Order: sequence, then C-alpha cells, then structure tokens
Amino acid sequence: MLTVIGNILIFIGVLFTIIGLIGVFRFDDFYSKLLASSKIDTVAMVTIILGVSVRSGLSWFTLKALLVLVIIIFINPIITSKVVLSAREDELYQKELAKEREEGEEDGSR
Repeated sequence: MLTVIGNILIFIGVLFTIIGLIGVFRFDDFYSKLLASSKIDTVAMVTIILGVSVRSGLSWFTLKALLVLVIIIFINPIITSKVVLSAREDELYQKELAKEREEGEEDGSR
C-alpha cells in the first residue's frame, strides 16, 4: 500500500515538473518564467521527495530525505524572491542609465 501511495506522489511530482517546464518554455516574461521554475523547485520536489520517502519506509534515508525537504521548503522561496529583487533592481538601474544617456545626447546635440 505504501508503494502505491509513494508511486502516486512521485507521479504527481513528475506532472508538476512537466507542467512547470512547459510554463518555462511558453511564457515570454522573465518573471513568469521564474514563477514557473520556482513551482518546479518547491511543489514538484516536495511531492517527489515525499513519494520517495513513503516508498522507502522508515529508515535513515527517509530521515535524510525529509531533512532535505525541510531545507527546500525554507530556502527555495527565499532564493526565488532574492533573484526577482535582483532582476528588478537591475532593470531599474538599466532604465536609469538609458535615461542618463538620452539626456546626455540631448545636451550634446544642442
């Protein structure tokens, strides 16, 4: 019975991975692609690790896998938010540089 439940969880995780990959390739915006990839990181990996843990039963491997699961749950959203913040700051910086270049060209052409 545990093997069947584990297989179902692994299958759901693989489905989330496939759907997330489709989203990464189909979306045009960087932020949308990042959202899809973060779902792969968190949701898909959580279900796959839970499925593997359920399949293997109670052992040292299960405890290690659950420790990795806890780390993934806490670290991945933080990493994703920092990547988005960094990209946003860089986007604003690039716009500011372009604006300064335009102002410099206008002043130099007069």
